[in-house]
Amino acid sequence: MKKIKLQQGNFYYAHIKTENVPAEMNSRHCHDKYEILYIVDGKGQCVVEGVEYPVRSRTLMIFPPLTYHCVTIEEGSTYERLVLHFDRNDLQPWGEEILAFFDNDDECGATYYSAEAITDSVTTVFDRFENAISLPDFERTTMVKLLFCELLLVLSVAKKEHISFDEGALGARVIKYLNDHVDKDISLDTLAKRFFVSKYYLCRAFKKHNGISVHGYINQKRVMYAKQLIESGETASGAAYRVGFGDYSAFYRAYVKVVGKSPTSVDSEKEGT
Repeated sequence: MKKIKLQQGNFYYAHIKTENVPAEMNSRHCHDKYEILYIVDGKGQCVVEGVEYPVRSRTLMIFPPLTYHCVTIEEGSTYERLVLHFDRNDLQPWGEEILAFFDNDDECGATYYSAEAITDSVTTVFDRFENAISLPDFERTTMVKLLFCELLLVLSVAKKEHISFDEGALGARVIKYLNDHVDKDISLDTLAKRFFVSKYYLCRAFKKHNGISVHGYINQKRVMYAKQLIESGETASGAAYRVGFGDYSAFYRAYVKVVGKSPTSVDSEKEGT
């Protein structure tokens, strides 16, 4: 595996190449920052909030915060990708208006570009991210922010491709319902009755379509919503209640599993600043 990484504050860039992709390899996650995923080489699919996108060489996707996505690559193939994360506030003052272009896109929230839309003006920006790694700290910080804004600008004028939401797929319909009610008390019994299927069939269809269990999806979404609330000043217990966790200990365990640290550590970091 090849990996080149650049971390500058909330800005993150990684160039990763995996040879002979194993059968169990996939990327399933939801986070609180924007993500740009550019496929240099690879073939598979990406399910974004119930909508399925083809993953091919030179395709690019932009995922807004709190967007769950699952990438699956064909076994035995090569998977080379560029992954970029950034926070909306860190693009001030240049990038705010540009970023608004991507915020009201397909109902799943993602923006998709086929290989035909990816021009040299896009790929040369990626090349310069790796050049920025060797710069001194101040110059690197400025350069990275400028590169993110430039990338968004060239993508804002590139041709996007619309992928339709499959209203007939049970897994897609369930995920849409969960997104609208993620902070409510949702049980498998309630979902099964609403969609007129057995709990077993619902769970199987959901995981096959979205790459994650119903329970796992709800927990990831709730935790990431809570993380945003905590970082904006809400207490951990208050955030847990607002996103639908009735029990704080269950919230604590879910938060540590998804984020990798306790919700109280976020409070402590804020107090120390």
